[in-house]
Amino acid sequence: MLSIAAILTKLIGSGIGAKLTGFSNRSSIGIGAGMISRGEVALIIASIGLSSQLLPQEYFTATIIVVIVTTIVTPPLLKWIVGQANEDPPQR
Repeated sequence: MLSIAAILTKLIGSGIGAKLTGFSNRSSIGIGAGMISRGEVALIIASIGLSSQLLPQEYFTATIIVVIVTTIVTPPLLKWIVGQANEDPPQR
């Protein structure tokens, strides 16, 4: 459940940000999908929290699992989005 929430919030949040800055719907979705796997900051913060004993081991493990899942999900999702864009007929 946590992984799904992470995927959706990154996809929607980044996609809305891209749309607000003038990207097309397709490009906004692509940017949102590309941002899903950005978990290195979470790993750093979780490691610091664990080493300083501010983060319980269970939460650290959950964070690692979410980062791994989001990293694995991103390439197929991007491939699907880019593949859909290549199938669209050119606009005239």
